[in-house]
Amino acid sequence: MNLHDAAAAVLAYSLQSGLLLVTGLLLPRLIRLRHPRTLLVYWQVLLVVVLVLPLVPLDWARPQSLPTMSLEGLQIEAAVATALPETISNTGWHIMLAFAVGVALLGILRITLGLGYLTSCRRHAAPLEPTPPPVARLQERFGLEVPFLVSNRLTAPLTFGWHQPTVLLPQSFRDLSHDQQEGVACHELLHVRRMDWPVTFLEEVLRAILWFHPAVWLILPRIALNREQVVDADTIRLTGKRRPYLDALWSVVCSSQQTGAALAVPFLGRSDLVDRVACLKKEISMSKARIALSVLVLSLSLVVTGFMGATVFANDSSSPLAFGGLPHSDAPEKERPTSEDEQLETVSFEGNCAEITDPVVVEKVNPRYPPEAKEEKVMGIVTVKTVITEEGWVDDIEVVRSDDERFSKSAIDAIKQWRFDPALCDGTPVSVYYNLTVRFRLE
Repeated sequence: MNLHDAAAAVLAYSLQSGLLLVTGLLLPRLIRLRHPRTLLVYWQVLLVVVLVLPLVPLDWARPQSLPTMSLEGLQIEAAVATALPETISNTGWHIMLAFAVGVALLGILRITLGLGYLTSCRRHAAPLEPTPPPVARLQERFGLEVPFLVSNRLTAPLTFGWHQPTVLLPQSFRDLSHDQQEGVACHELLHVRRMDWPVTFLEEVLRAILWFHPAVWLILPRIALNREQVVDADTIRLTGKRRPYLDALWSVVCSSQQTGAALAVPFLGRSDLVDRVACLKKEISMSKARIALSVLVLSLSLVVTGFMGATVFANDSSSPLAFGGLPHSDAPEKERPTSEDEQLETVSFEGNCAEITDPVVVEKVNPRYPPEAKEEKVMGIVTVKTVITEEGWVDDIEVVRSDDERFSKSAIDAIKQWRFDPALCDGTPVSVYYNLTVRFRLE
């Protein structure tokens, strides 16, 4: 894929991904969906859809035969490729790529430093002794032998670790009442049981690598908030002590987390805490029928949006907005003749075809614009006569017309690398003579 194709690919992906993202962000507001558990699943699915769906090749976006026109009595494919000068040098693209990779590496370094900080906190933390009765009861109730450690380097509780998770608590935890301690401990044990730590860690890695994608900045915070709201609701349901838990949120979580820990884990700030408390006070609930209807509406809307995006911004090689796409010709489109004596001429097939289809280009390489011709601002076209084999290869290339001999070699070198879906004679692949045109144009 050359520079122009890469730019077209990025543009196609951005348009499809942006359409899905904007639609996905608006849908919950339009249908007034506020149920945290449903929203959590929805945001997770939306993130995958926005990042992955525009990369999936779809059948209806398959490239079709390009328009044909008549030139000097030959039936040719109109401007199937255009050689354009690269206005942005490869060096410029390399700098941009290096910058993107550099920022991603800084994000990974940030996570690594944070993990090291949290590991140090765990190493120097002291066991919670004596273990408060509510904490001991919860450990037994959940069947989890998770160590509770107290660190003077933290100001808010957190769960840390993958295979052997640990609950790290601030010194202020000792000053809480037993009911408040029960709420905080239940919250952290629920995170352990749900295996939220590895999920959160992977989300942070995704944020670091795809730092340039708006979806990770717009959707991941929503996922984090709804995850906390779900755990908050489960905590109150299991403990039955709403007011003490709310007081614990204000007294513990409201404290600002120290920078070192925040390097590794995205802690919720004061504004998100307000949303959590508001959610607990409202006791948001939805009937199963309402949830099912909301899921159906959201799913159908995303499917329709994805279909529209893939159709309008199709990633096929005949679209200028496509992956590997090339500038299309402005030549008038003309239906291919269908009479028997005007059909494609087969190479070695003996017999008549009731129906024969054109070969369809599926892989194209733009020709290189000769530097001398570019400097002299010379433009023109090259028409070649070829054989498209039944395997889809280009063979027996012969120049029929060339406005400048300097263009001929560049055009032939590019066309040799093209691949086709072969012509079909009554459904059977056959080799055919086919004429192709390459346009060299300066803009």
